[in-house]
Amino acid sequence: MGFAGPLFDKNNFSADQLQNLRPKTGKSSTGPTGRFRGTGPTGSRSSSNPLSSGRGGRGGGATVLRYPNKRLDNSSDYLQIKVVKYTPNSNLMSKSDKASQKEGGTASGHVAGIQGKSLTAKVGRAVNMETASSRARKQSPLSMIFLPIPQGVTDNNAVSYKSDDLNPVKAAMAQFAMGMMTQPGETVKKAVDIDSFGKIDETTKQAILAKLTGSAVGAESMVTRATGQVMNPNLETIFSGVSIRDFSFTFTLAPRNQSEGQQVKQIIRTFKKHSAAKGVSGNGFFIGSPDIFICEYMKGGAPHPFLNVFKPAVLSSMNVNYTGQGTYSTFYDGTPTSMTLTLNFQELNPIYSEQYDEGVGLQGVGF
Repeated sequence: MGFAGPLFDKNNFSADQLQNLRPKTGKSSTGPTGRFRGTGPTGSRSSSNPLSSGRGGRGGGATVLRYPNKRLDNSSDYLQIKVVKYTPNSNLMSKSDKASQKEGGTASGHVAGIQGKSLTAKVGRAVNMETASSRARKQSPLSMIFLPIPQGVTDNNAVSYKSDDLNPVKAAMAQFAMGMMTQPGETVKKAVDIDSFGKIDETTKQAILAKLTGSAVGAESMVTRATGQVMNPNLETIFSGVSIRDFSFTFTLAPRNQSEGQQVKQIIRTFKKHSAAKGVSGNGFFIGSPDIFICEYMKGGAPHPFLNVFKPAVLSSMNVNYTGQGTYSTFYDGTPTSMTLTLNFQELNPIYSEQYDEGVGLQGVGF
């Protein structure tokens, strides 16, 4: 075990003085978020801007944490992580269910406001329901964390495709099924009429009959045995669905003074606390969802003009290595001299094309 020595603040020697972080004038300053304002050290009031002064604090009821203790100006790039409370979709519950849940009871599963309506109406309501991402963006922050932009900034977008076949027999069966729903009498008449095959050669006709017979008895290779051919699969790559993005950040945390050491400890605690499930919910009958994290690259007091944007996400896992340099080393109060923090997030909703033309999707390169 090694000790790095007393590099922390001493009496009358603050981190601000050490790093010359505070402005030297008494003019009002605005932090990166544009919401925290205060006066400099020479003003009549103490600075309430934790971002411009290099200190954490509280803003608008939310705990503000940051690393490193370095003044951020209009040219500073950094990562802002906002923590908000998870908000369930209340439209999926009736009024009685909501009251029951507050009292610790169970829900009936009825969709609020559409009991007794047609299936089409219920489906339409479900299709247009608010997403978890939009609900999260409406919440007030519980905590605000400001970190340097990590190395290796990347984004990854993907959708799912698969290979699919539709041989002539499958196509005919699909047409038959559609006909049975629209014109059942005519469809049955054509099905039993061998002449409905049309003008095709005898070999092809026998191959189709063999395929139908093989499918009926579970011998899919019968057409090959009977004709020495295989049915044309008409393979095609088709879209199969969307995916939800995962992304991760890795930070090296090396406190240079006592102020930064305390900030790092609180940052780690905040991520751990808000990513954990809530054990007391519904009189102990349920486990509550963890909180949500909204990550955003920033430049000064505005969203970054180029880098990608994120959807609200869950912190699926985190890892802290307290021996960041491979050797256990601490300051005199036990704070590790170097740590590595890895955060793994998963977005709440998939990305759709239309979202690039509205809201945060208009920023920078989009999602």
